[in-house]
Amino acid sequence: MSVQSVQTLVSTQSTQSTQSTQSTQSTQGRGVVTGDSNPLLSAALATSHDGVVATEALDFDDIGLRSDRLKQAEDRLTGLLGSDDAQLPRLPDTPYFLQAVVAGLIQSTRIELGEKQASLHARVISKGGPLSDGFAGDPFVKMTCPSIDDFAEQVPYIQSYADLRDERLPEIIVQMGDILSFFAVGDLLDTERTPYTLKVLDAAAGYAGGIIQRIKLSFDGPRPVQFSPRVEPIIATPTHGTLPSGHATEAFLIASLLTLLRGGDPARAAADVQQRFRLAARIAVNRTVSGVHYPVDSAAGAVLGIGLAEHLAATAGARAAPAGNWAFDGTAWNNSDFHHGIVADLIDAADTEGATSVVRSKDTSTRATDDLWSRLWKKAASEHLPEGG
Repeated sequence: MSVQSVQTLVSTQSTQSTQSTQSTQSTQGRGVVTGDSNPLLSAALATSHDGVVATEALDFDDIGLRSDRLKQAEDRLTGLLGSDDAQLPRLPDTPYFLQAVVAGLIQSTRIELGEKQASLHARVISKGGPLSDGFAGDPFVKMTCPSIDDFAEQVPYIQSYADLRDERLPEIIVQMGDILSFFAVGDLLDTERTPYTLKVLDAAAGYAGGIIQRIKLSFDGPRPVQFSPRVEPIIATPTHGTLPSGHATEAFLIASLLTLLRGGDPARAAADVQQRFRLAARIAVNRTVSGVHYPVDSAAGAVLGIGLAEHLAATAGARAAPAGNWAFDGTAWNNSDFHHGIVADLIDAADTEGATSVVRSKDTSTRATDDLWSRLWKKAASEHLPEGG
């Protein structure tokens, strides 16, 4: 798509802001979710489809399995019209409800920041290691920032990815303020069919946004354009630190939560390169294409997004995949690229003896649950068919 065509599409958009909010935007008011028409979003979804699923043949065995599940679950799926809100204090249709949920989630996590290191500790009721003030001593996510030299080595990737800018410009522009619509088209998310799922994603984004910014401000990693003006990003470079990528974190958080709500294991789904995670990786890579992030930023965001999602499922008391303890070491990234194949390889190897940049260990603690979040999670889970992955 030419730049002129994109400019024409932009001029037809509503006056939504194009400033990135790093995982704090509400899911309400987004095109696909609300059924609104948006020509630029449609163009972005078309190019995203070409990159994520266009070469994939239909899996008729999978279609048959899903057909059987639909028949078995005809009376179980609930949306807005079929919901019983007895388990919730009132219909969660106001920002005050979400604020209450996010407040509880924030209390489930302690952030410790050190010299180029950050660790997230979960509130627990039984320990699988040292225990301090009700929080596990072993972090469920630990992150080490790359050195200045490590970031500098990644700059040539930005220049290489610039060749994709014209092709991916619609996606890049839309994703500055709307990531969810790209998942909504494949997961059938909208305000009438899946109202509670959207509330779960909203609350998770609010919770994750603060964590992302605390780490970014602590690490204060330099942006690509600070190494060379020839990077010349095609969107405004955010003024906060670069790692972890907020877009990558949010994309992998959404992919993981949608998997967990269906009883699946996000780590396994990512390692198997399932469609949600191919999409999450493409959204992350688009930030490198635009010139504002390095591949290592996306890798850090992917680990953080999966780790946060597992923690949120455990805090809901969900009977899903057990949460793990994740560690990301940016100094061991070794100037690698980032794409869905690399994500799959890293997660596959994360619990092996030779793992370096991404490590996952078993978490033996029992997370403390949050009652309001748990009730909202159960409502959201009832809106979906189990898929086991």
